[in-house]
Amino acid sequence: MANRRFVPLNRKPLVWVDTETTGLDPDINDVIEMAIIRIEADGSEKVLHAFIKMERPGNAHPKALAVNGYSDEKWVHAEDPSTFWPQIAKDGWFHETIVAGQNVKFDVGFINASFKRHGIDVRTDYHIYDTCSLAIEHLYPWVESISLVPICVALGIPVENAHTAMADVRMAMAVEAKLARATDADREEWRILIPERVHSWKHAGRPNVWPPLGGPAGI
Repeated sequence: MANRRFVPLNRKPLVWVDTETTGLDPDINDVIEMAIIRIEADGSEKVLHAFIKMERPGNAHPKALAVNGYSDEKWVHAEDPSTFWPQIAKDGWFHETIVAGQNVKFDVGFINASFKRHGIDVRTDYHIYDTCSLAIEHLYPWVESISLVPICVALGIPVENAHTAMADVRMAMAVEAKLARATDADREEWRILIPERVHSWKHAGRPNVWPPLGGPAGI
C-alpha cells in the first residue's frame, strides 16, 4: 500500500456509515446493506445507499436476516459484491476520512474485510468517531444499554425503520447532534426525563418504532 499523504484533521470528510450484515463475524458473514453520508469539510454531502447480494448464504444467521428484514424480493436488485466493493474504493468514499457511526468499529471491521476479500488494497482510516463513547460520557448511569434504539428513546429521538442502514445512519447523526453539544441544562433535564422515557418504552415491550404511531414526540 502506498504511503498516505498527511491531511490535517479539519480537512478530512466525516463519513457516517452503517452496515447490515448476515452475522457478527466479518470473516464468514457478509454486508448485505450499506448506507453512507459523507460530509465534506465545506459542509456539502454525498449520500449512498445500497443492497448487496450475499456472497456466502450458507453462513447467514437466520436471526440476523430477520433483524435486517431480509427477503429475496427486497434484495432482488441487490448489487453484485464483486463490482460494488471495487466501485466504493474507486469512488474514494473512505479516502482520507474520519469514519463515524454507532458502534462503528463493527462496521469498519466488515468494510475492511470486504475490501480484503475482493483483493482491494484499501483500508478505512484508523480515526473513528463513535456515538457509543458520547452516550457513555453523557448518559451514564441513566441508561442500561448504549445500543442505538435505547439511546434514541432516552434522548427523545424518533425511532423508525431501526436496523435498516440509512435509518440507522440518520439516527446516529441525530444522537451525535444532541450529545456532542450537550449543556449542563440538557443533562439536568435528561436526568429527569430519561428514566420516564425508558420506562415507557420498556413497558411497551421495547418496540423498534417509538414513540408509538400517533403518539407524542419526545415521549
